[in-house]
Amino acid sequence: MNHRRALWLVIATSFRIDPWHTIQSLGMPAGQALGALNPLFYGLFASGAVHHNRNQLIVAVAGLVGCTAIRQVVASVGSSGWLKVLENVGGEFILRTSLTMGSIETLDHLEAPELLDKLQMFRDYSGGVFQTIMALFSLLNTIAMSTVTLVVALTADWRLSILVLLGIPRLLLAPRMLRWDRAIEEDGSPYSRQADLLIDLTHDVNAGAEARVFGLQNELRQQIRDAVRKWQAPTVRYARNYALYELAHGTLYFGAAIAIVGWMLHDTLRGTVTVQSLTIAITAIGALQSISAGLVGTIRSTAQSLRAAMRYLWLQDYAAQIHDRYAATQQPPVRLRKGIGLRHLSFRYQGASSDTLSDVDLELPAGSTVALVGENGAGKTTLLKLLTGMYEPTSGRIEIDGTDLATLDRQEWRTLCAGAFQDHTAFEFTAGRTIGIGDPAHLDDEEAILRALDDAAATDVLTALPDGLDTQLGTTWPGGVDLSGGQWQRLAIARGMMRPQPLLLVLDEPTSALDAPTEHKLFDRYAAAAHAARRQGAITLLVTHRFSTVAAADLILVLRDGRLIETGSHDELLAAHGHYADLYGLQAIGYR
Repeated sequence: MNHRRALWLVIATSFRIDPWHTIQSLGMPAGQALGALNPLFYGLFASGAVHHNRNQLIVAVAGLVGCTAIRQVVASVGSSGWLKVLENVGGEFILRTSLTMGSIETLDHLEAPELLDKLQMFRDYSGGVFQTIMALFSLLNTIAMSTVTLVVALTADWRLSILVLLGIPRLLLAPRMLRWDRAIEEDGSPYSRQADLLIDLTHDVNAGAEARVFGLQNELRQQIRDAVRKWQAPTVRYARNYALYELAHGTLYFGAAIAIVGWMLHDTLRGTVTVQSLTIAITAIGALQSISAGLVGTIRSTAQSLRAAMRYLWLQDYAAQIHDRYAATQQPPVRLRKGIGLRHLSFRYQGASSDTLSDVDLELPAGSTVALVGENGAGKTTLLKLLTGMYEPTSGRIEIDGTDLATLDRQEWRTLCAGAFQDHTAFEFTAGRTIGIGDPAHLDDEEAILRALDDAAATDVLTALPDGLDTQLGTTWPGGVDLSGGQWQRLAIARGMMRPQPLLLVLDEPTSALDAPTEHKLFDRYAAAAHAARRQGAITLLVTHRFSTVAAADLILVLRDGRLIETGSHDELLAAHGHYADLYGLQAIGYR
């Protein structure tokens, strides 16, 4: 069923996107069929030459020249159409894949090893999706050429059927070869992914600096070499098997071919076989041998292309499954009245042996500023991703004004969220677009972008850029400008400020690369923005290790090993002499 779906997907897409060039491509198998008539004309020519038959010579030469000319024209037209099909249909599948990957509602597929391995196979062999139609045409080519070759050969002499039968063992081995091909793709995918990641490190500026400081070049080379070797090991192993089978079959086939030609030569000398039949037999030996080779080869390439198309369907089905899970149509509130409730919330990453968050039960009041505190790995960032709908809770639920987040339109909820993150992305666009993408509805709204820069205390970053908002960022682009880590982070914060009145603002270590005066100035802006947003019941969630900032929060949540162990205001938690007080004391000692 999946094979039929994949086949229909490619054929239907080809005819829908580019029907004329798809039909034009059928000239390729027609040209192959005409080429298979050559042994017949060679035989006529040889017979005419031996018997001084002028008519046979004329027919042979005319047929050979005419078929060659027609074949060249038809093949040229078919090839031209095929190149257009590759361009248009291939581009369509690349576009669809990108849109599908970008539209999946959650991030699970980017962190689960099993899913990542499937995606790696899809990336490694995704070209096969739009080459399925080429594989089908190749199969048609082979069938057309094989049919004509068989007709020409078998009408020349019955003994050539023995050579045809010798191709059957190769065809019988095709299913095993298909299993080998599949194993090559599946066994190598984890190491292909590892090799890609390691190779990416070699042209990453930050990784390059560490590699040189610590002298890791040899170690990186060795790890890349090992990963590539493991990636290619299945290919090498099965290629050896392919070679042994081909050697055995070739020895058997050509041994039999020599015997049959010798037999026919003997009969030709006795006058029981014509020169024409002998000539056809000699010129058709290679073509007959290529019938089984061509069929197996095209079956393998078609199967590989169909597997790629099936992976494409898997990706589409996976995206549809996730989309159906979040296909709620209930709209989120335009303002928060009660707040956000976490009801016995737990979350475990795929493949993990324990929960990252466990049984978190609390209320985030509407209009409050909430700080999350805890050591690295306590689950703070995971909680933010759950609240913004990037992950689905393993158990428990999140309520928005008493309504389960799972019943709300996920995309609409995200339009009411904004944020800035420590692990932000350095989008190498123009400065204006790097900020403006924080609110696509105002992507090129200069006034909104300047406001966001001001809210992020980042106007001085703009004044340092030679072309202002039109400055190309990133030195890997012509005329691009490099930024410091702090400048990149401040632009990321401005991006998070593009939505002026979000119901949920998440700030995950947004000032880790900033100096103390800039951080203080920025949090004054945060406080003012949070106060202004109280009218809508907006909630500001802040993750930071700097307790001078935490102290200003209305509510502080203390996480430890994925569990909520303390809640309260700064003064209440200090008075409780618990984990928060210990962390605060340790940081205070560091500043003395």
